[in-house]
Amino acid sequence: MMRIPRVYTNAQLEADSLLSLSAEVSHYLCHVLRLVVAGAVHLFNGRDGEFAGEIIQIRKHEVSVRLLRQIRSPGKSALVINLGLGLSRGDRMDFAIQKSTELGVTRLTPLYTEHGEVRLHPARLENKLRHWRKIAISASEQSGRIDIPEVCMPASMADWRENNGAGLNLLLEPGGQEQFPERIGKSASINLLIGPEAGFSEAEINWGRQRNFAIVGMGARILRTETAPIAALSILQYLYGDMR
Repeated sequence: MMRIPRVYTNAQLEADSLLSLSAEVSHYLCHVLRLVVAGAVHLFNGRDGEFAGEIIQIRKHEVSVRLLRQIRSPGKSALVINLGLGLSRGDRMDFAIQKSTELGVTRLTPLYTEHGEVRLHPARLENKLRHWRKIAISASEQSGRIDIPEVCMPASMADWRENNGAGLNLLLEPGGQEQFPERIGKSASINLLIGPEAGFSEAEINWGRQRNFAIVGMGARILRTETAPIAALSILQYLYGDMR
């Protein structure tokens, strides 16, 4: 049985309504997936749940869909994970955002760190942020996620900490002597710090200690900056989230 395509739209979703999709989504449905009139599609917007739809018209740059019924209600994971991730070069950041989205991160903030080699020029910042958010949307489409994680503007570690509330504070560091706690008590919020390719500086690790971050190791292996979020988020979802 052919899998029904699942696509994101920013439009409001309501049963028994008509919706004109954007040129980009329309192109994907018609020219990539080769859907035709009467084809089935599922739509979500991160707010109103997920709806079953039927293509009723195809124009050159626009597909019209009739929303038939809601098939999933709005909802978010009870486990809130705020990830601060050191900015990295090339496509490493793209990969980390994609996999973090698949594994249920709530909010992801790229971080400027002492050992980080990436410094984004203001002229490039908006385009880069738009690119990262598109990756998060695409990963949500693929993974069946009903919400979209927030991808924030790059920030310093201090600003990141100030913008996130109380919860379990974890800083990943090779050689860290602490372990993931088996329980997190009444807190359902986790603030997770992962460094860039060269890791955190000693001053940054001490900064974390002074703010009650547990300095957590990942065993005898040193993980790449784009691999560490996959390992850490998988552990967190297993211990406290929905992987059990």
